[in-house]
Amino acid sequence: MAEQEKIAEQDILLAATPVRDDRAPDDGRRALLRLASVMDRIGTNRSHKVILAVVIFGAFFDVIEQNTVGIVGPSLKDQWGVSSAGIGFLASATFGAMYIGAALGGWLSDLKGRKTMFNFNLALYSIGALVCALAPNFPVLVIGRVIVGLGLGGEFVVGLALLAEMTSTKFRSTAVGLLQVGAGGLGNPAAYLFGFVIVGVIGPDLPLWLGGPDASWRWVFALLCLPALLVLYTRRHMPETPRYLLSKGRIAEANRSLSVLASDRLNPRGLLVTNYLPENMRLAQADVRWTEILRGRLGRNSAVLGACTASLFGAQFVLLTFWPTLLVDQGYEIATSLWFTMVIFTGAVAGALVSSVLNARFRRRPTIAVAAALSCLSALAFAFLANGAVAILVLGFLFEFFSWWANCSISTWCPELYPTRVRAFGIGVISNLGMIGGALLPPLAGALLSSLGPVALLSLVGAMCAVVLVAVPFGPETFGRSLEELHDGN
Repeated sequence: MAEQEKIAEQDILLAATPVRDDRAPDDGRRALLRLASVMDRIGTNRSHKVILAVVIFGAFFDVIEQNTVGIVGPSLKDQWGVSSAGIGFLASATFGAMYIGAALGGWLSDLKGRKTMFNFNLALYSIGALVCALAPNFPVLVIGRVIVGLGLGGEFVVGLALLAEMTSTKFRSTAVGLLQVGAGGLGNPAAYLFGFVIVGVIGPDLPLWLGGPDASWRWVFALLCLPALLVLYTRRHMPETPRYLLSKGRIAEANRSLSVLASDRLNPRGLLVTNYLPENMRLAQADVRWTEILRGRLGRNSAVLGACTASLFGAQFVLLTFWPTLLVDQGYEIATSLWFTMVIFTGAVAGALVSSVLNARFRRRPTIAVAAALSCLSALAFAFLANGAVAILVLGFLFEFFSWWANCSISTWCPELYPTRVRAFGIGVISNLGMIGGALLPPLAGALLSSLGPVALLSLVGAMCAVVLVAVPFGPETFGRSLEELHDGN
């Protein structure tokens, strides 16, 4: 009881603290600036850390789920006689649905709320995984992968918007950086370790419910239904983001959400709701037009982010596809090339970690520009200097390190460049542009490799990183500014 009284006293003092909004011309802007002040004064506590852990956990399984087609492909060939073209079609169905899921999930998140769509996407790709685990034939498996893709496409988009809106200005970049570490940084190597353990080690000893030892691949999908358990927790305890609630004029709910965050627990007993935002404020509700991300200031932001994301994702997908081939062309055995590739990709984890630290301390544009320039130089250095095992490992590691540093920094920048009313949709569109770059550049890179050799391929990668370097200065600087300050219309 004493602890609750202490929290209540702190909350009342916080709500009463003057906010620097004397020049605010209307209630709407006063509410925005007061919300930014309250969020920053609450800071980062256990509530925020639990929310971060939940979002990272969901994104981690998201990345593992993306890799399952490659994991189960050989088993599908053996048991069902699926051709290589069929495996490729299965992967295409997944990624094609992800394009739709990213845009649709972002749009619905701006319409229905971050928490609602976060739970929906978790449940959707868990249901899709269950369909895959129980699929009696290949067409049903394709349907399951389409359901999975729709959920996966929206999951990262909504999670990124949720974290950006739930955290203080100081902690925002760190939270987004840690999301990248836990998702792509750890998720990709963990996916193949997971597949190796399930299919290659314990498969014969698994229960026979799904078809016996020859169908151990089904357990890969079945165990990926586990994120559905998160829905049971988040549905009850995770609050909606105060920024989203305020954007919809739901002030009483925003105050409750702020009170939950300030209490240091997501399920506080006897919660005392503090009116951080006066409930009699008159907020003008503007119609949400998602086409506005293509016009004016937001249109310029979209162009900058689109160019950066498509170029950098394309460069990363090219080397994700061709690292083993480049190493085999240098005379290494396939097994050795795969081992080298795994070591090289540890650079991604290190780059994501470093990015989360740097983005909390330095401005966005120079941080991204430096990372892009070093990515370009390391790609060119690999083209001309990667002779011998040590040089290959070091230069390959450096490229992955710098490119993931840049990629994570762009992901931190992205939610800051859109207002709350269209933030998730904007992130979804930019995410799709990145995936399109990843889809279009590898065929071009393959043609260059076949006709002109590895130097041409790596030069293309370097050129894509240089595009980021050129585009970044045209975007606004957002470091150290609250989301409300960036988009208050003044």
